[in-house]
Amino acid sequence: MEKLDVNELIVASQRYGMDARFVLLGGGNTSLKDDEVMYVKASGHALGTISRDGFVKMSIPRLNQIWDRKYPVEQDAREKEVLADMMAARCDGQESRPSVEALLHAIIPFRYVFHMHPALINGVTCGQSGKEAVEKLFADSIWIPLVNPGYILAKTVREAQAVYRESQAGEANLIFLQNHGVFVAADTIDEIDAIYNHLIEVLERYVTRKPNFNSVKVNGKRVENVKKVLTTFFEGTEEIPFVMNRELAARLRDRETFYPISSAYTPDHIVYSGFAPLWIDEALFSAVDPDEAILKVLEEYKAKNLVPPKIVVVQNTGAFAVNEIAMTLFLDTLKVAAFVESFGGPRFMDEDQINFIRNWEVESYRSKLLAK
Repeated sequence: MEKLDVNELIVASQRYGMDARFVLLGGGNTSLKDDEVMYVKASGHALGTISRDGFVKMSIPRLNQIWDRKYPVEQDAREKEVLADMMAARCDGQESRPSVEALLHAIIPFRYVFHMHPALINGVTCGQSGKEAVEKLFADSIWIPLVNPGYILAKTVREAQAVYRESQAGEANLIFLQNHGVFVAADTIDEIDAIYNHLIEVLERYVTRKPNFNSVKVNGKRVENVKKVLTTFFEGTEEIPFVMNRELAARLRDRETFYPISSAYTPDHIVYSGFAPLWIDEALFSAVDPDEAILKVLEEYKAKNLVPPKIVVVQNTGAFAVNEIAMTLFLDTLKVAAFVESFGGPRFMDEDQINFIRNWEVESYRSKLLAK
């Protein structure tokens, strides 16, 4: 096989990473491999600005040896051992930590593998009827149900590949992950582009409604009052991002309309904008001391969940975020919530998955790197 052109991987990764339709913040990962080595995105690097240092060179034979090992059933012990073996699979002189999905990249038998999670595609992967839609629209693909990222996901895909290979007499280059985007694989970047373009074109024709982010009038005095309380609550925070648009206004009428944005659709939403926004009822503004009433609700959320909310939504008022990163992913949640209407309605990550991501050392490491 010809020598690997890492520069081509870098250029294509940057192009996708700078396109908000495909990648937000530190999301997504890419790789290039032959039979011996694989260059895969290092954890904590953003694709839009990635350079040669943002990729880890790994040994394919060493990665393949992982499948010969037996790991503990207990989750924490298993993840610790898998991480150690992943680090040991790096080629000599490599110091960066590989993407948590490196093992999955390695088992997909194509030179290039690009994992993205555009809001439009997550409309399918996070929809109640997403699997059925994928089977109808993209017949030559694999659908993977919701499982833990990392080793368990790679193991599940490996088993699904074997089934696909036997039934289709070939290899799947399109793998949809429930609540986690899509893996696209090919032997050239042109083929990667063609597949992603096809995905977007098909889904844009299929969806019945797109999000409406047009502006609406806001209650300026109420917004400033909430910002003042949040500035006190989020110690050290000087700027509280705020948003209100037609899409959000329709979600903030009451608890029922709020439901489609009330939880987490994907791991990235959990990492960057929190596992659940805090809802504040507008009735609190009729309290004797509205500021104290709002602060009490904030403290109750923190006490119950052991962390403060990253997103606070106020009925018929708007959404507030702890920082711009959280707001970026919350706006993505709004988009996904609109798209899932075309696929049977919202299907959030389940509680076990949410807790796994919240407590997973790998995701903690990734979010800390991005925050630097």
